[in-house]
Amino acid sequence: MSIERGNAGEHTAFWRRVLNKPEPVTAERKPTQAERFAAWSAQNRQNEAKATQTRAVAEQTRRELHTPGAAYKVGAERFAMDGTRWKRVA
Repeated sequence: MSIERGNAGEHTAFWRRVLNKPEPVTAERKPTQAERFAAWSAQNRQNEAKATQTRAVAEQTRRELHTPGAAYKVGAERFAMDGTRWKRVA
């Protein structure tokens, strides 16, 4: 059996069988930066779609913003983007 550059893979496999060596373990492929970004972006879009504002909350926020001083009094409650209420403390 002659060793040539063209069939190095065959020789490697042959000697692995002869010497009773296990097959090399191939590492799991890591996602590329573009694939990671695409997955993150899809997850982010999904989360944003779940937490959409209701029309009533948006209208109330809009009214508060157009009434001078109404939204900024201490103790006034505001709705956050996720629909939770926040009380102004300072």
